[in-house]
Amino acid sequence: MPLHIKSGKPLRRKLFTTVIILLSSISPSLSQLHAAASVALAKEESGELDLSATKALFDTHSACFVDARSEYVYYKSHITGAISLSDSRFEEQFPDFRHNKAIETLIVVYCKEPSCGMARHVAKKLMKNGYRNVRVFSGGLIEWAHAGFPMEG
Repeated sequence: MPLHIKSGKPLRRKLFTTVIILLSSISPSLSQLHAAASVALAKEESGELDLSATKALFDTHSACFVDARSEYVYYKSHITGAISLSDSRFEEQFPDFRHNKAIETLIVVYCKEPSCGMARHVAKKLMKNGYRNVRVFSGGLIEWAHAGFPMEG
């Protein structure tokens, strides 16, 4: 019995991305194609990003990274180039953020780990203030650090 799918485009995109990921593990020359596919998928989808898509956005400078944790822990360590826009001080920090980041900017918000809700809160606040290209990196700083990706602080 055939499987009926309302729209094949999202499924095809995910299948294409999966094939590229598998091929890039076999051939390093395909890693740029993998990054491009991850970036395209992240820009089209809403919601949460995995580590691979987040790293592709970072590597291609395709997004503004926002740290939703407190300023104190932000200054101790954060993803290289990330901006502090803490959940607790959002109202005070947002005017400066709004002045420096265009409304159409792709924004990746993160906090410490998947169980931390601050990234989702900040993402919702950004969307209430007109930003539509907001994604959450669900793995947070812990997953980023365990992967050995660039950090500063």
